[in-house]
Amino acid sequence: MSIFNDIFNSFSKRTPDAAAKASESIPTTTRVRITRWCVELYRGERPSNIVGRGDHNAEFWQEIYRRLLYRTGKTTLTPTDRGNSPMEAANYILNCSTPEFLDFLEDIFNNDIFTNVSLWDNKIVDEMNTILRQDNLPYGVTHFVVEEVVHTSGMFSGHKGTQVRSYPKVILKESEVLDQQAIGPVLELLSQPHFASANKEFLAALEDYRKGDTGDCLVKCGSSFESVLKVICDRKGWAYNQHDTASALVKTVITNTSLENYLSRCSSSSPRCETASALHTALVQRSGKRRGTWRNTR
Repeated sequence: MSIFNDIFNSFSKRTPDAAAKASESIPTTTRVRITRWCVELYRGERPSNIVGRGDHNAEFWQEIYRRLLYRTGKTTLTPTDRGNSPMEAANYILNCSTPEFLDFLEDIFNNDIFTNVSLWDNKIVDEMNTILRQDNLPYGVTHFVVEEVVHTSGMFSGHKGTQVRSYPKVILKESEVLDQQAIGPVLELLSQPHFASANKEFLAALEDYRKGDTGDCLVKCGSSFESVLKVICDRKGWAYNQHDTASALVKTVITNTSLENYLSRCSSSSPRCETASALHTALVQRSGKRRGTWRNTR
């Protein structure tokens, strides 16, 4: 089941009216750069945290070929394809629709072969985003979200390991200013494992925003905000009730810090989004982190 989820839970399937949403066409220059970069990545020619990784390029294109056949429902991909030519996948990618190309960007990271060339290194994701920026495309790719776990069975039972909570996903950069000043820093913050639930809620809110579903978007943004506040309270050891709303949680944070009292105005008469924005600004300023860049660094 999870194999087919990887195939069909792609950008074009998650995004209603994907063709209209992803209206900025992908130029040939970007397609060539990405495919060339993929070849280097899966041949083991890119910097990596795996030593002796070898050449897995043929395996990668075989998997992409398979996925494209499933998604398109076709027996061949191109006029020159004879039904058993994995490298025809690369030819298809050079000419496919924009939504299909964005699906391919996610496929690069979410496949079993990837762990042979990199162990979820976000520097690889940053390389892709650098390529996308060369043609000023309004698309970006989020980071891997990983967490440490303790194995409960098998030969590594009792030992710590790492698992992926969320694979890189394509996002539409609605505007460069909004992306750099707000969405980018939030996604960077929420990529940390202890914010996994808040990250899931915020990504769902972004999907609702792109659908034009403002009501659900605001609800999920509020839920994500509350989840972040609860994580802060847990990690700081501040008492709160699991059923506390944002208003009560903000007051708990204000009580235990030196943040300005005006930030506690989180009520039905004070817009939650304004309060959340002000609190976020104050927390960022106190932490000494610089805002305004989407280039994710940890």
